[in-house]
Amino acid sequence: MGDMDVIPADAPGLDQFVKSLAEEGRAIVAASPLVEDTASVLAALRQVDEFARAELGIEAPAFSPEAALWGARMTYYLCQFVVCRDIGEEQIKAVCGVPCPEKRGPEADWSADLMLRHLPRLFQLARHLSNADPLVQQMRSIATAWPLSSVGVGGLEPVKLDSFVGHPALRRLYADRVISQADTSRLGDGRMDDLLRADFGLHRELAPAFAEKLFSQS
Repeated sequence: MGDMDVIPADAPGLDQFVKSLAEEGRAIVAASPLVEDTASVLAALRQVDEFARAELGIEAPAFSPEAALWGARMTYYLCQFVVCRDIGEEQIKAVCGVPCPEKRGPEADWSADLMLRHLPRLFQLARHLSNADPLVQQMRSIATAWPLSSVGVGGLEPVKLDSFVGHPALRRLYADRVISQADTSRLGDGRMDDLLRADFGLHRELAPAFAEKLFSQS
């Protein structure tokens, strides 16, 4: 979830977009209609899934092709909207309003996150252009609905963690992201707060902002 570059191109395929973003942090998009070969895109996403599992180090949920494809398409279009500023508000709303076809749960949240984890950086790029931009508002809605992928995005309504927090690996992943991003706005859910208290333990001085909120009533 580090730095990324959004780069315009002539006619990239969604598989090329997935590979370039995952391997190089470069989001290659075009103003023209998206080219997509589903089999090639899924192959690229499964490779991203393998790398993400290895990096996580504990057993992740099963891969959901439907959720992974939705996450890849949504991330592509968000990148496209950041670059192609002449795309109208109605089109942005229509695309951002497309729901994930997979029922929400650990599998869907993990699989969509393979690409959607870049949302915080995209949000920064969009907000830099204009905080009142319709794209920023749509990104906030997506960030609220997909909290695993949006740690570090500020100004959200309270997020609900029920779709993934029961899975040990995703609970750990979420906690690590909250700590890494120093996102104290994500505190308040007892399940996560307990995990973070255990993480900091006797070393509260290492994260005073967290400690003040987590241990103030202890």
